[in-house]
Amino acid sequence: MSKENRVEKLKAVAEQKKQDALENTEKAISKMIKENKSLSFSNIAREAGVSISYLYKYPEIKERIQYLRKQQSQTKKTSSPQPASDKSKVVITKQFKERIKKLEAERDGLRKAIEGLTGRLYQYQGIEEQLEKIKVDNTDLKQQLEEYRSRHNSPKNEGTVNIFQKQNEKLSLEIERLTQENVELKNKLARNTLKSTNKVTQVKRPTIPIPDSVKADLKELNIKINSTLRRLIRENPEEVILESIAAFKYAIKKNEVKNPGGFLVKAIKYRWKAPEDSLQEMGTTTQQESEYKFPEDFEEWFLEAIDSGFIINESPFELSRNTKGDLLVKVNRPSASGLPYSQMSWIEAKNLMELS
Repeated sequence: MSKENRVEKLKAVAEQKKQDALENTEKAISKMIKENKSLSFSNIAREAGVSISYLYKYPEIKERIQYLRKQQSQTKKTSSPQPASDKSKVVITKQFKERIKKLEAERDGLRKAIEGLTGRLYQYQGIEEQLEKIKVDNTDLKQQLEEYRSRHNSPKNEGTVNIFQKQNEKLSLEIERLTQENVELKNKLARNTLKSTNKVTQVKRPTIPIPDSVKADLKELNIKINSTLRRLIRENPEEVILESIAAFKYAIKKNEVKNPGGFLVKAIKYRWKAPEDSLQEMGTTTQQESEYKFPEDFEEWFLEAIDSGFIINESPFELSRNTKGDLLVKVNRPSASGLPYSQMSWIEAKNLMELS
């Protein structure tokens, strides 16, 4: 068979696969519409036996799913509860007005406090000038005392010398007291100014809604949305989130994940994906399942090593193995052959990391 014939045959096989997948996807969508199921990308992919990335691959499928999801969302909105009554609106408006008055009163009080503290600040600046003058006078007195001692170093003049010395000590104590008081008052002014500024200028940031498909998947997995997870969901496209959730589901099915929340956060942060053939469960053998099972203590070390930059970020499902069956990772150290990383078993990398 010539090269051109082989290429044509491969194209025909690929086209047939595409048509079969399109047909399965359409059947899955029709079935889910009849059963009134949520038309999320993950649900359709699971029903059709294809990957989520496949649904995004073909624009006609992606646009059709988005259009159906939008229709389904609008249908749900029309059956939502009636809006609040006029009476409840009046009560809510009254509460908001009272809250605004209270905040305005607090703002005026803080403004007056700042004005008073500003006036005291000018007063403290005057104290600083007096302190500088006292320091200069004290220096002059010390110099005069030394000159007097050199000229009148005799028992008869000890009384006069002692008087000068006591006056000098008294002035030194007064300087220390005024300096300490000035520092404390400055610190108090800075704290009050910072507190009032934070209180007045706080602005509530607008919230970005989390996609319904993501909410449904997280609810199914019994994963609570904390602040870190919410931030990552808002910072990444919906497709990336769904792919990461699919990888997390695969890890749960194939392994004993010790920290589900932490593993999901890392999957989204580092954009991990499940293997392409993860949905073809019928052809999976016991040997293939064991290949994806993580060794004991591997999960905790792997996440820590990526966060610290010790190893290169890779999806844990895409790691190769050596002849012993140990998972291989890429350590961020140049190899002898000139590569920017050194590949070794995760056990060797763990020992090396502990010695670093």
